[in-house]
Amino acid sequence: MTEDKRGLIILQGGEEVKNRVNKSLFKQLSELTEGGNILVVPWSTSSIKKEIEYRSVLENYFRECGFINIEFLEREMDSSEIKKKIKESDIVYLPGGDTDILWKEMSDRKMGTMLEEFHGIIVGNSAGAIVLSLGSWIDGIFYPGFGIVDFYVKVHFIPGHKAEVYDKKKPTLCIPEGMWISLNRL
Repeated sequence: MTEDKRGLIILQGGEEVKNRVNKSLFKQLSELTEGGNILVVPWSTSSIKKEIEYRSVLENYFRECGFINIEFLEREMDSSEIKKKIKESDIVYLPGGDTDILWKEMSDRKMGTMLEEFHGIIVGNSAGAIVLSLGSWIDGIFYPGFGIVDFYVKVHFIPGHKAEVYDKKKPTLCIPEGMWISLNRL
């Protein structure tokens, strides 16, 4: 990957991956990385059965988009194995699902620091977008993020509804379902 492709962060407001709503985005990312290595952090459910099903859906989706090497982190991996896998990847993908579970699993493994040090592309879908941000309020409960981006997010935002302000000093970015934003890290 060349230097100008590094440090890209993509936040998705939510995507039902079975429906391939953002397929054009992932095709472009595959082309940008020349079919590169995508690493999925699959820990957004407590159900192993759901995780296995979701892995299959994601693997098929990313393969359809042109990715050659699709890998998944495993719960039994230690921090050094995870850090190595991240370093070897062009893209790290954080899925939607249960924000609490994703946050806890990643926090327990100190992955916030690993992602801050990662110079590739990071994609966060829904819960993944929340953990990359400063956090989000959902139904009156605050879900923290790692602050990889310096703002709060509201995912699954419905245009026309009132945007919530979480902190007057930091903005809240509202991202509708099926939409995404792209940022370059400085």
